[in-house]
Amino acid sequence: MNKGIVSAKELACYITDYYNEKFSKVISPIKLQKSLYFCFAYWGGFVRKSKLADTEITINKSEWLFAENIEAWVYGPVVPDVYHEDNLMSNRNENLFCDDEDVKEFVNGVLDDILNVSDFKLVEVSHSDNCWKKNFDPNSERHNVVIDKEDIITEYAKITW
Repeated sequence: MNKGIVSAKELACYITDYYNEKFSKVISPIKLQKSLYFCFAYWGGFVRKSKLADTEITINKSEWLFAENIEAWVYGPVVPDVYHEDNLMSNRNENLFCDDEDVKEFVNGVLDDILNVSDFKLVEVSHSDNCWKKNFDPNSERHNVVIDKEDIITEYAKITW
């Protein structure tokens, strides 16, 4: 099993703080979940692409930003471990990216791009991802199919940067 660079809960706390500092308000659950998903997807795709492409730079870090499951829910991909967490603030880690300034810079760049986007636009964008479409069944009683992280990374590695 691949190990993530950080835990999803730690990253969620980081995103929550980042959003609060930028907008002086509390992040919505939808925006938090989509932020986690897009940070995972873009990071994984970026690292994979650096290894596959004929480039001067190869990122020698895990493709998995975090290891926790991502599931296909009605409003798009969700990290259940974070969704069901009652108190994210108890998981704060002030030194989350202390040894990974490049990861912090990348995550901040993704967040700067998506935090201004409306919640339901983020849902709409995540619904266009094949990895979500393939795992979401609107007729299912429970929407909790795990999305294969390799599928996410493969899909996002194909994006032109």
